[in-house]
Amino acid sequence: MKNNILLCTILATLCILITSGCTIHQGERDQSNSTASTQTSLPNSSASVDVVLEEAVSDAIISHNRGSFRGDDKQMFATEYHEILKTVAQDKSTEVYLVALYAQYQFEEGEAKLTGSGSNPCVITFVSADGVYSVTDYWEPEDGENYESSLRSRFPEDVLESGTELSEPNAMEICNQRAMDYFEGQGADSSKPSA
Repeated sequence: MKNNILLCTILATLCILITSGCTIHQGERDQSNSTASTQTSLPNSSASVDVVLEEAVSDAIISHNRGSFRGDDKQMFATEYHEILKTVAQDKSTEVYLVALYAQYQFEEGEAKLTGSGSNPCVITFVSADGVYSVTDYWEPEDGENYESSLRSRFPEDVLESGTELSEPNAMEICNQRAMDYFEGQGADSSKPSA
């Protein structure tokens, strides 16, 4: 047990150091930053994405995927990890090309258990008004034999050449650690869903 706690502590520390571009969703957000529009540099990219857009991307991933996996009263925590590959802004519309990882968990027998996850490239289109982003389209490539052609029909060539896979090898571990941290923080009240 002590080895597990030590390992979790080490992993948590590493996660904090490498989670640039990641966000967490626990139902309630810190409203003090809800209209911030500071610019942050993305890792492995010369592009900048504002913090509000990052949060909108995170919310869109969780909202889009939540209904696709096991859903019952035990579904208590959902999180995501994403890497933005490119953003294209025109007027009030912004297209975000990214790779998203979604994971959801439940607390059972003292553990955070993964109940569903998925990862794929996608394009999320937002309109913005007064610093607020609203999703107008969430596109994912087709499955099966049409995957490659649908991806090529929607993604810019420069993004395809750079790759549409997650560059962070520990993305799933990052999500797992978030779930463990969430449930540990809930303590005796771990029966409350995160939203």
